Amino acid sequence: MGTLRLPACLLLIAMISSSNAGLIKKVLRHRRQTLFPPSEQNVTFPSAGHPVVFSHVYTINVPTSSLCSVDLESPDSSHLHPKDINSDHHVTEHTLDEDNQIVFTHRINIPRQACGCIDDLARLKELISRLEMLEGEVSALRDQCSGGGVCCSPETTGEFGTKPYCSGHGNYNAETRGCTCDPGWRGPNCAEPECPASCQGRGQCVKGKCECVKGFGGDDCSLELCLVNCGAHGSCVGGGCICSDGFFGEDCSQAPCLNNCLGRGRCVNGTCYCDEGFSGEDCRERSCPENCHGNGLCVDGECMCSAGYSGEDCSQLTCPNDCNGRGTCVEGICICGSGYQGEDCSQLECLNNCNSRGRCINGQCSCNVGFQGDDCSELSCPNSCWMRGSCRDGQCFCDDGFTGEDCSIRRCPSNCNTRGECINGRCECHAGFAGEDCSKLSCPNNCCNQGSCISGQCICDDGFRGEDCSQKACPNDCLARGYCNNSKCFCQEGFTGEDCSVLACLDNCNLRGSCINGKCMCDGGYEGESCEKRSCINNCQNKGSCMNGQCDCDEGYIGEDCSKVSPAKDLKVGEVDTNTVNLSWYNDMLVTEYLITYVPTSPGGLLMEFTVPGDKTAATVKELEPGIEYLISVYAVLSNNKSIPVSARVATDLPQPEGLRFKSVRETSVEVMWDQLDISFDAWEIHFRNTKEENGKVVSTVPSSQNHFLQSGLGPGQEYEVSINVLKNNIKGPQTSKTVTTKIDGPRQVEVKDMTDSSALISWNLPAAHVDRVTMFYKPSSDPSNKTTVDIFPPDKQYSVDSLRPDTEYTVSIISRRGDATSDPVTTLFTTELDAPTGLQAVSQTEDSITLEWTNSQANANSYRVKYSPISGATRGEEVFPRGPGHTTQATITGLDPGTEHGIGVTAVKNERESLPATTNAATDLDPPRDFEQVKSTETSLTVRWQEPQAKVSGYRLVYISRDGQAEEVEIPVTATTYILPNLTPGMSYTLTLTAERGQRTSRPVSLSASTALSAPK
Repeated sequence: MGTLRLPACLLLIAMISSSNAGLIKKVLRHRRQTLFPPSEQNVTFPSAGHPVVFSHVYTINVPTSSLCSVDLESPDSSHLHPKDINSDHHVTEHTLDEDNQIVFTHRINIPRQACGCIDDLARLKELISRLEMLEGEVSALRDQCSGGGVCCSPETTGEFGTKPYCSGHGNYNAETRGCTCDPGWRGPNCAEPECPASCQGRGQCVKGKCECVKGFGGDDCSLELCLVNCGAHGSCVGGGCICSDGFFGEDCSQAPCLNNCLGRGRCVNGTCYCDEGFSGEDCRERSCPENCHGNGLCVDGECMCSAGYSGEDCSQLTCPNDCNGRGTCVEGICICGSGYQGEDCSQLECLNNCNSRGRCINGQCSCNVGFQGDDCSELSCPNSCWMRGSCRDGQCFCDDGFTGEDCSIRRCPSNCNTRGECINGRCECHAGFAGEDCSKLSCPNNCCNQGSCISGQCICDDGFRGEDCSQKACPNDCLARGYCNNSKCFCQEGFTGEDCSVLACLDNCNLRGSCINGKCMCDGGYEGESCEKRSCINNCQNKGSCMNGQCDCDEGYIGEDCSKVSPAKDLKVGEVDTNTVNLSWYNDMLVTEYLITYVPTSPGGLLMEFTVPGDKTAATVKELEPGIEYLISVYAVLSNNKSIPVSARVATDLPQPEGLRFKSVRETSVEVMWDQLDISFDAWEIHFRNTKEENGKVVSTVPSSQNHFLQSGLGPGQEYEVSINVLKNNIKGPQTSKTVTTKIDGPRQVEVKDMTDSSALISWNLPAAHVDRVTMFYKPSSDPSNKTTVDIFPPDKQYSVDSLRPDTEYTVSIISRRGDATSDPVTTLFTTELDAPTGLQAVSQTEDSITLEWTNSQANANSYRVKYSPISGATRGEEVFPRGPGHTTQATITGLDPGTEHGIGVTAVKNERESLPATTNAATDLDPPRDFEQVKSTETSLTVRWQEPQAKVSGYRLVYISRDGQAEEVEIPVTATTYILPNLTPGMSYTLTLTAERGQRTSRPVSLSASTALSAPK
C-alpha cells in the first residue's frame, strides 16, 4: 500500500514560569475559532501558486491584574506566583506537507499574567477536550487528502514566518504573504494595538491603551507617580513623598514615637506598638502576663491582683477572706458550712431563715414591715408601739402615760383635773390654775418667773418686788442716802455707789482718776486734789525736764519719757559681692557707738555682731557666705542703752560657674561639664536655648554635687546657647554661657528591597536636619577594599545598586552631609539572591525519562530543584539533585508518561533559599504498541493485533519484509488494533515491524516473525 504523508500539527504552548517552575493550571475563559466554514475566516484565498492555509486560533483571556504560576498543585491547594513576561505572548507553528502544500496553523494565545483559578477547573478540562477535537479535525483533513487525492497543486509552497490569521484586525493577502492591518493595529499579525509614544518604555500597550508599570501614569506613561499615596502629611515630588515636619515613612503616615519606643516596640503613626512584656507610651513599663486578665494592676511587670483573684496573671478566682474558714471555696464562690452564710461565710445564719419575712444580718433577723420576733414569725405592731408598750398579735398594749393605736399619744396626769386641756401629754391649764395636772392655784403672770407662787401669791426673789414681782428693787434700798428708781439709786450729794454707800471726791477727780473713800487716786500723767494738773511719764526717767506734762529730753534720748536712744535712720545697702555688704545710715543725734548685728534668715543661723564709733555712719560687713540671705540690724548705743534697730535683708551674690565645656555632642544630645565650686549651694540650673526659636528653651536642675549633665531630646544640626548658674535658696547666680551645634542626624529607616541576584534598591527617610547630600558606601562584607561610593541629593530617598555578585553579603553605610559636617553612618547588611542556572536543555529522552543539563549558578548552590508537569495535564512532579562537580549539572527525571510534552523549571537551592527558575519544554519518546502478535494465518494473509500504546498517537506504520527480500509498508489508522495483511505469498515467512506515529515522531519498533500457510495441494 502506498505511503500517505499528511500534514502534522505541532502545538507550542507558551509556558509562564515562576519561582516554583510550574505551569499554567487554569483558564478563565477561552475562544476557539474553527476551521470551517471558510467564509467566516479573515483570509484572502490564494491563487494556485500559493498554499491553502487552515488556521486554528485559541485565545485564553484573563484579567491583566491576575498573576500566574507554573507551579501545578492539586486544584484545592493551588497557589500561584507572579512572573512577568511579555503581554499577549503567543507561539505559532506551521506544519507543511511537502506534497500537498497545505499549511496547518495552530496558535494558542496566553496573555501575560494568566492565573490559576481554582473554581474554573471544568474550563481547563473543556480546553483539553477542544485540543483533542483539534487533533480529530486534523485527522479528518488527513482522511480527505488520503487515497491518492490531490488537495493542492504540487507547486504550492508554504510560508513559515507569517502568522496568517491577522488576529481579526486585518486581512491576510497570500500574494504579499503578509497582513494588511486595520487602523490602530500593527505587527506581523495585526495583534498589537498602537499606543502613544510606545508608552515611553514604561508600560505595555494593551488594546491601544498604555498599562503603565508601577510608578508611572498618563496616556503615554510619561508622568512619574508616587508608588504610595503621600496622604495629608506629604506631597509627591519626582515620584517620591516629601513629608511635612514631624512625619516620615514611605507614605508620610508615620509620626516619630516617644524615645523611639526605647527599642522595645514598633513605631506606627507616632504610636508605639510594644513588644511582648512591655507597655506604656514609650514601652518603658514592663507589662504583665495577659495584662493580668483585667483582674488586677500591673506594677513593674508584676500583677497586683484585685480582691477575688490570684495567680501570676490573676486568672485564678479566690474566695473573699478564704471563706473565713467556715466554708469551701469552689470557683471563687464560698459554699458555707452549717450556721454561716454570706459572700465570705462571715455572717451568722438566722433562725428559720427569718421565715422569708426579713433579712439576715450577722445572725439577727431584720424583719420586714409587719413582722417581728427572732425569726420574724410574729406579727408586728404599728411603729413597734413607739417602744411605749408591748405588742401582742399585732396589737399595742400601751405603757402608762401613752395611748393610741401605736402608743404615740401621750396621756395627761389625772386628766388635768378638768382644769385644763391635754395636748400632746401636757396639761394646758385654765387661767388661775397651774401644775402638771392643773391641781395648783396660779399667781399673776406666774410671778414673771422672778418669784415663787405659794397658794396663789407671789413671794418675789431678791431684787424684785410688786404683785407679780415685775418691778426691780435697789440694793440695800439705797441705804436711805438716795431714792430708788427702776432698780437704780440716785444718791444724795457727798455719796455715791450702787447703794449710795461710798463717799464722793472733789469734782469727781475731773474724770482723771479714781475716788477711794473720798480721795482722788489720779491716772498717770495727772496729779492734784482733783487730778486737775498734768504730769510727765516716769518723771522723764531723769533724762530730761517735764514741761507742761511733756518731757524735754537730754541729748541722745527720745521718747515720751526720754527712755529711748535716738536710732540710726535710712539704712542703705551699697555694694554687695559674694562675701561682703556695704552699709550706710544717718542719725540726728550723736551717740556713743553703733552695734551692727547680722544673722542668716534661714533657721539655725549664728548671730554675729561688731561695733563702730558713734561718729561713723557707714560700715562693711565681711566674711559672709555666698548666696546667703542675711538680716542686718544697726543699733545706736548711748550710755549702754540700745536704740531700736534699723534693719535690712541682704543676700550675698552667688559665684559665676567656670570651666564650661562640652564633653560629647551627638545628633539629639549634648553632654556638658563645668568646674565644681567649694561652697554650699542647692543646685545647678542649666539652660539649653535654640538660637533660632523663640520658645525653644529647656531648663533643667542638677544636684550641686554633680558637675556634668546630658541634655537629650535636642534637634539634629541645631545651634543651642547653653547657660549654667548656681541656685541657692531660690536665688539664681550669674550665668556662664557658650554655644554648641548638634551633629546632623543620619538617614532613618534604611531598607533594602526589590533584591535580585545582581541588584537591590536601597531606600531611606531623610534626616530631620537640613542636609546638602547623602553619601552611600556599599561593599561585599568579605572584600572591604571593593567599595563603591555614591552621592545622592535630596529629595531623592532611594538608590538602585546593580552589578552585584549573587549570593553575596553586602554592607551598606549611609551618612548625611552638610558642608563639612557629617553624621554618624547608618549601616545595614543584605545578601543578594541566588542566580538561576542557565543554558537549560534536554540532552536525551526515553519513553519515561528526560535527561536535562544546565550551567551551574555563580552562587555556590548546594542543589537544584527540578519541577515538571505535562503541559496539558494537572499532575506535577518535583525532584532535588546535587550540584554537579564541574560547570554543569545533569539530571534525569523518570516515571514520566510516554509521548508527553512537559514544562520544566530548574531552580538553584541553598539552605532555605531558592533562585528564580530556568525553564524549557521537553517531550518523552512515544512508547510502541504493546502485545504485538499474530492471531491468524492463511495462505495469502496474516492477521495481527496489538494493544494501543500509552501515549496518544495519530496512527501506526506496519512494515513487513518477506524472506525473499520484498518489503511493503502500510499506514494504519489510530483506531485500529488489528490488521489483515492481504495478497501474501503462500508458505512465505515474513518479518513484521510495527511503530506508533504522531506527526513527525515515531516510537521504537516492535517486531514478530510469521508465516503464511502452505497452499493446499491441487
